[in-house]
Formats: sequence, structure tokens, C-alpha cells
Amino acid sequence: MTRLAFRPKQSLGQNFLLDENVARKIVAAVDPQAGDALIEIGPGYGVLTKYLVQQAGHVTAVEIDRHLHARLQEQMRQVQNLTLVHADFLKVDLQQLIPQGTAKVVGNIPYQITSPALFKVFDYRQLVSKTVMMIQKEVADRIVAVPRTKAYGIMSVFSRLYSEPSIAFQVSRNVFKPRPEVDSAVVVWDFSKAPVVSPHSPELLVEVVRTTFNQRRKMLRNSLQRLSCYQENGPGLDFDLTRRPEELDVTEFVDLSNQVARLWTNKT
Repeated sequence: MTRLAFRPKQSLGQNFLLDENVARKIVAAVDPQAGDALIEIGPGYGVLTKYLVQQAGHVTAVEIDRHLHARLQEQMRQVQNLTLVHADFLKVDLQQLIPQGTAKVVGNIPYQITSPALFKVFDYRQLVSKTVMMIQKEVADRIVAVPRTKAYGIMSVFSRLYSEPSIAFQVSRNVFKPRPEVDSAVVVWDFSKAPVVSPHSPELLVEVVRTTFNQRRKMLRNSLQRLSCYQENGPGLDFDLTRRPEELDVTEFVDLSNQVARLWTNKT
């Protein structure tokens, strides 16, 4: 099966990278070492895979499309340090793919799964040392955004809570087939450089961040009314609740959620 013979599936958001130079730049951002374990999301035609296996200790490539999975099995059957998994990355257990130590995660992923794929990696962050993804440029800008900017939001907060995010380089829409309608960017999340902050209740922190940004123009004292624990404990918080969520950095969000969690625990 040649590239021309394969028809990309719109339902899977398939846009295949054709530019070998861009592929090599992505691999350079991953910086695979001889002892590294790598998880590749959606290898497609293997344009990244063929470079990754040359440098990494082992690559596990997770491909949802059965035709592409079969093609890669045939094309790379002699590669000893490659495991091909026919599965949906959003449904696989990363603990099983990373039985010991940590791994780097890399992928030129469909735009439509950017958020769930990223939050899945966050859920397994103790097993991941670095993530490199090519995503929509607009989303990349939101991920690296800082407080008091229009792009700052939920993905900005959690990217900075768990890692140090950065844009490695931008990618033109013209290096893909089919050609997407937007440009892309390669983003690096370095989990070894996460800030030293600890939410007492990670679940409550998620709820606080999502609740406040869903009403980002409202002051905290108004948007937090949606939380039952805040309705009971809000008056006891030592926090300026006249601020808006876009004004808070990661440590302040953690402080806010920790105060709510502490008061809630004391009153139950």
C-alpha cells in the first residue's frame, strides 16, 4: 500500500506529515537517548518512527487505524526495538506500556484529540519525563500563555502545573497531506521542570480551575458559587475573591483550592 493508495479518514482527523526535515526537527526536540523508552501516538506512515527507532532504546507506537498498523508491521518487521500496538491511545493503559521507569511521549496527533490526549498524559505524568506533540498553532499558544492574557486558560494552568511547556517551532500547513486549514506548532512539555506545588485534592483543583474559567469574566466569588463546598466555606477563605481566573497563576490556583479543601475537611 503506497501513500497515494491510502485515503485519509476524516473521522480520525488524519493529516500526514510529508516533510522529512520537519520530522527530523521533531525528533531533535524529543532528543531520544539510547536508554530511552518512547511512546509514539499515531505513527501513521512511520515518518517519525523510522528516526525514533534509530536513536531510542525502545519505541512503542500506538496506531488506531488497522490499515496503517498492518502497513507498519510489514514495513518495519525487521526493527527489533519497535512494538506496534493497534489501539486507540485514549483508551490504552499507559502503565502497561511503561512497566518500569519513565518514557517520553511523542506524536503528530489529530487536532480533535489534543485536549483528551494531553490530559491523559497528565494523568500518567509520574511515568512521563517529556512530551512532544505537533498540534494546532492556536492551541499551542494557549498552552504556553501566561496570566492576564486572552489565551490563558485551563490548558495553560495544567500545563504549567505539571511541566514547563514551550513551543519548539512552528510548522506550515503546506507540509501535510491532506493540507489542514490551519498552521501547527511543536510543543514540548518538560515534566522534570514542574513547579514544586502540591494540591491537597487534585480533583478539587481541577473542579476549581474548570468552574472559574467557564465563567472567566466573573469574579471568583461569583463563579465559585457553583461549588457546593465553596457555598459552605467561602466566607472563611483568606483569598481576594474579587479577582478573575485569568489573573491567577498556578501557585495561586493551588493555594485557592487548598484553602477550600482544608476548610471543607475541617467542617465535615
